[in-house]
Amino acid sequence: MPSYEPGELLRNAHFLREVDEDDLESLGTALVREDFDQGDVILRQGTRAQAMYFIARGEVDVLRKQGEGPVQRLATLEPGDTFGESELIHRQPRIATVRANQPTSVYRWDRSAMSNFMKAHPKALTSLRFSAKSRLLASQLRFRWLAEDEVIYGLSRKHSVLLYEGLTLPIFLLFGASALVWYGLAQGGSLFLWIAGGLALAGVALGIWRWIDWRNDYYIVTDRRVVWLEKIIGIYDSRVESPLHMVLSVSISTDVLGRTFGYGDVIIRTYTGRVIFRNVEDPHAMAALVEEHWQRVRAKKDDTDRETLEHIVKHRLEPETDTLEPEEIEEQVPAPERTAPRPDGLARFGFKVRFEEKGVITYRKHWAVLLREIGLPSMLIMLVVGLLGARLGGLVTVSTLSNFFFFTGAALIPLFSWWIYRYVDWANDIYQITAEQIVDVYKKPLAREMRKVAPLENVLGTEVDRKGLLGIMLNYGDVITNIGTEQFTFEGVFDPIGVQQDIVHAQETFLHRRTDRERSQRRDEMVELLDIYHDQYASRDKERPAKSKG
Repeated sequence: MPSYEPGELLRNAHFLREVDEDDLESLGTALVREDFDQGDVILRQGTRAQAMYFIARGEVDVLRKQGEGPVQRLATLEPGDTFGESELIHRQPRIATVRANQPTSVYRWDRSAMSNFMKAHPKALTSLRFSAKSRLLASQLRFRWLAEDEVIYGLSRKHSVLLYEGLTLPIFLLFGASALVWYGLAQGGSLFLWIAGGLALAGVALGIWRWIDWRNDYYIVTDRRVVWLEKIIGIYDSRVESPLHMVLSVSISTDVLGRTFGYGDVIIRTYTGRVIFRNVEDPHAMAALVEEHWQRVRAKKDDTDRETLEHIVKHRLEPETDTLEPEEIEEQVPAPERTAPRPDGLARFGFKVRFEEKGVITYRKHWAVLLREIGLPSMLIMLVVGLLGARLGGLVTVSTLSNFFFFTGAALIPLFSWWIYRYVDWANDIYQITAEQIVDVYKKPLAREMRKVAPLENVLGTEVDRKGLLGIMLNYGDVITNIGTEQFTFEGVFDPIGVQQDIVHAQETFLHRRTDRERSQRRDEMVELLDIYHDQYASRDKERPAKSKG
């Protein structure tokens, strides 16, 4: 776990990016260091806010208790994070308890010193307000796709100017309705009143729809990824995300109106393209948050590599610990590559749309897709069976009973064959996630099978696309996985957000295993280099006495 000095903490803080070095050094002297043991409470929920804190070492849990309910852990913060600023900005009591979950050191920034500093640096205050607003909004919302220990640092909707722009038409409709009411009352015509009522109802409904639509779009920065959530009620539901380690650069684009009202676009370039936060409030603060946590991810990787090298050198310099423990040996054994098996038995010809077998997750298209495929043959089968029942009941007297049986039987055989063909076609189209790869299998009955495979390490980003009222109500849609310049599309799967999370989790697990293997390889290489160095150094020591004797 890294440890930071005050200067490093301040330089990395997103809201202090534009503060010059001299002012940061002066600020560092105003911070007060406090040390806590595991289990110590740093802040208590409900108390008055007197300071904000920078975490220099250790970790803290953010806990909240509501009413008589259990205590909930909202987040776990680590070195480089801050806490306590939200209550200072919004002038409210502490909304959560902060407790050290290991020996922890923090730097306290008291309210009075902070107030004086912010008066001289209004841009820093604006950025800190954005962060505090994000924390407050994140505490009020729950996103079920977040990982257990994932922390939201930036959360924003589109700027309110976009909401006012969207409400322009509803307001005009209401003004028009008011004018018609006045005219109708003056002329005594009920038709104008009915039209005014319709316009007013349309204006109110459209205004509510625009307001809800504005509230449903979010731009999110966590400690692992950037996410763009977009939802148009009853029409469209989408989530675009990219892991922070895939980010290449961050830039800002604004126009005259945006600079006037304080909004703009944050353009995040990744290996697959771009994730654009459009018309976001305070784009500079949002971009700074992305950059801070993107650089943190890179710094964590560098720290991990350094710790690995330090461990290797220490391990080599201490011969008594030279033998590896069984747990270490097991860590170095690469996980066997697992190929995706075909589902068999009831799993293959059942109606389940998600099932796991030997660590491989298999998906089928949603049963709504199946109903669409078998809808016509099912209706024709029911029609023929209904006619047969009507003939047996005497409601239909066409032809003799034996002839009727013959013709209905002759009709049902191809209809059932058609139905079975459509069902098998649906059952044969599967998508799989294994320990190493994602698989797309497309097969027509009695035809050639097409199988697309891509390694998890090449996954650069994922998107979720749910279109139409039916897709949103029944929770199915497409999951688009970017593989280099190509795309893998899991079409019409149930719970596409859950499928997306399965892909992300599988990739994280794979990368973790690969990192462990690379560490083991580097350790072996370093041990070999140290052995060579030791042998060369020892041989020189032996040669020196021989030369001195000669």
